[in-house]
Amino acid sequence: MFGRRVPPHIVFALSLVLAVLCALWAYAAWRAGSLIWAGVAGVLAIWLAVDAVRAYGWAQEKRRLEAEKRRQNHPGLK
Repeated sequence: MFGRRVPPHIVFALSLVLAVLCALWAYAAWRAGSLIWAGVAGVLAIWLAVDAVRAYGWAQEKRRLEAEKRRQNHPGLK
């Protein structure tokens, strides 16, 4: 948005927290008998959980690329 990207570990943490909160909201709405709000919250929970999984993958890929770059710059290191 302002020329900088949010680090993947921040996206992962926020998405995971929001997914849990939406899942709790969906459960509370379902228990109260509000199926529409339960569905909306459930869809949001799934969407945010998938986003968290994707962000985790980005973080792992970033670590792998940094390790590979270090190995290329310093062949003696493992």
